[in-house]
Amino acid sequence: MTYSQPGSPLSLSLNYIPAKNESTPFFLNFNLSINFPAYKDSLITGLIGTNFKYYRFNFQNDSLDIHNLYSWSVPITFLYKTSEIRYFAMMFEPSLSSDFKDISSSDLRYNLAMFYVKKKDLNSSFGIGIAISKRFSGFQIAPFYLINMRFRNKWILSGNIPFKSKLAYEINGKKKVGISFGANSNSFRLSEKDNNNYMDYQAIEVSLFYHQPVLKHFKWNINFGMQSTQTEVYSKNQTFPLSLFLISRKKSGNSLESFKNKGMLLFQVNFSYAPFEKYSSLKFSKINKKKIHCRY
Repeated sequence: MTYSQPGSPLSLSLNYIPAKNESTPFFLNFNLSINFPAYKDSLITGLIGTNFKYYRFNFQNDSLDIHNLYSWSVPITFLYKTSEIRYFAMMFEPSLSSDFKDISSSDLRYNLAMFYVKKKDLNSSFGIGIAISKRFSGFQIAPFYLINMRFRNKWILSGNIPFKSKLAYEINGKKKVGISFGANSNSFRLSEKDNNNYMDYQAIEVSLFYHQPVLKHFKWNINFGMQSTQTEVYSKNQTFPLSLFLISRKKSGNSLESFKNKGMLLFQVNFSYAPFEKYSSLKFSKINKKKIHCRY
């Protein structure tokens, strides 16, 4: 589940986990996100976008030979301003998620998120929400908490807990350093050649980051940290009705394949373009859209 909240009109990120040696895997993840306003009046703002994700895996002792997986989605978001300090939002995100070897309606999944945000004062806003993801294995639910808070003048706590949050120290008006925490999951259908099995992927990460603008409206982040992942492959008949994000659940029977990797080094680079500063973060003049893909 990846929950993405309305944010930069254009963002590009690359995650890389290098192999320590021939017996350990490497991992590559590329994300491209485009968002733009489709409708706006005094109370309602409509946003539409597209997200493309590419995953490159290199599992050891992988009998199914799983390497390249893809996800393409079209998030549609509506934000309703209930007052000068409150708004309510809803997002629907249909997606295709598979190895793209035989694309069909069987690859279709969807995510839904609803959240409410209130501005407390000039430097802080808070919100709560719930994300629901229809995966190949069943439904996954994730309550989440949105925060954007400045304290002691230079410190900023922001993000979407549990999906992505960070504590930053503002070196000056433009440069920041800090620590970032994140968790995400995704679900992919494998091809008919692989009996339409599905793969569940889940990751937890913590990293240090450096952030600064590079040109007008362009920003970049670089992160260095650790990531732990759990990946399991199941038969298409091994399903469960409901699960809670990041909490393990039992399915009927054992997984066909299971891969666990703890404490792997993670490198991450992110570029974003935001010509209108009011469309970022969780401030009221800003509309932040984070993926609820929830990374599902």
